Amino acid sequence: MLIALVDDTANDRRCLEQILREYDAIHRIGMSFCHYDSGEAFLRDFQPFRFAVVFMDVYMSGMSGVETSEKLREKDADTILVFLTTSDEHRADAFSVFASAYLSKPCASDQVYRVLDHIFRLNTESEGRFSFSFDRKDYSLRFSEIVSLETSGNYLAVTDTSGNVFRTRMTFSAAESRLDSRFLTLMKGIIVNMDHISNMSEMLCLMKSGASFPLHVKNQKDLRQKWLNYKFAKIREETASEDSHVH
Repeated sequence: MLIALVDDTANDRRCLEQILREYDAIHRIGMSFCHYDSGEAFLRDFQPFRFAVVFMDVYMSGMSGVETSEKLREKDADTILVFLTTSDEHRADAFSVFASAYLSKPCASDQVYRVLDHIFRLNTESEGRFSFSFDRKDYSLRFSEIVSLETSGNYLAVTDTSGNVFRTRMTFSAAESRLDSRFLTLMKGIIVNMDHISNMSEMLCLMKSGASFPLHVKNQKDLRQKWLNYKFAKIREETASEDSHVH
């Protein structure tokens, strides 16, 4: 899980990373970090789906955290955003860019822990997880975080929404049996998450991340229909949910 720390004060970034690493050591999430000393530097490096969480300082020289977050949201509506600030002045701005939390600097461990507990509780509620070992560490990714799974020799390569690739020793059939209905087997050795498909041509399955996978010629019509059926069922489910809240 890749975390972005955007703050023009290097010491504040280091302190926050230390707290996050302590949390990670307890919960074994598998965090890694990218540091940015300005909003401009972050946006130059930013790609949709790359970061699981972005910690954004509000007050920075150059582009402010609010301005940077507005640019982020133009390309990515889903990345979890946490504001960091010494003032409550911009709480309204936090809502306008759909920030999940608002942390006061200097950040205290218990404060950061509560925010992380809240974030991971919201994002893991009622959702399955895919657990595996990689590089002598245990990982547990939410199904929604997985883009694809591919066989690679005796290993399975798991790619997440942050672009991380994890190689774990697991058979293809074992992986298939542990996934839910959002996952589509394109052919023996390739599984994709249908929530992350952008389109299907006659020969390729195109992912929102920019990746693409070949389709079996004989099965491409059936695969495309399964994806369309899944999308339609999901739209109906979301519409029914919205209607229930209205009434």
